[in-house]
Amino acid sequence: MRYSLEDLFKQADTDNLATILDSPGCEARMVYGCKIIKDKETSAITIYNTTKGGDFYQELLEHEVDIFHAFGWRHGVYIISLDNYKRKLDKIEKLIRKEMNGRQNPKIITSLKSHRARILIKYNTITNKLNHE
Repeated sequence: MRYSLEDLFKQADTDNLATILDSPGCEARMVYGCKIIKDKETSAITIYNTTKGGDFYQELLEHEVDIFHAFGWRHGVYIISLDNYKRKLDKIEKLIRKEMNGRQNPKIITSLKSHRARILIKYNTITNKLNHE
């Protein structure tokens, strides 16, 4: 089944995990860093990844939106959040290597390792949810 953007918004609207972020001009729902917005005036629907850097939320890439069209809202959210966690883990690994090869400050290394452990727990939680869907 291929889900339309309207189908995805309806799924997000009924998702019990979704945070409601409505404003006067739009309806919005957010779960695990994925935000879907429906403009009240034009009915245009857009999905954003809120965890990528920058001053503004980044609209999902075409292949990422295709995941939502193919599998639905919650499954798409899980896949995007796993990608986000992988990106964070890669960044933390680079910082740990840099610190180990540089100043070797034990407090920074310990902090980075505990941050990595927290992200891994979240990653495993989402992986389990995805596998039991």
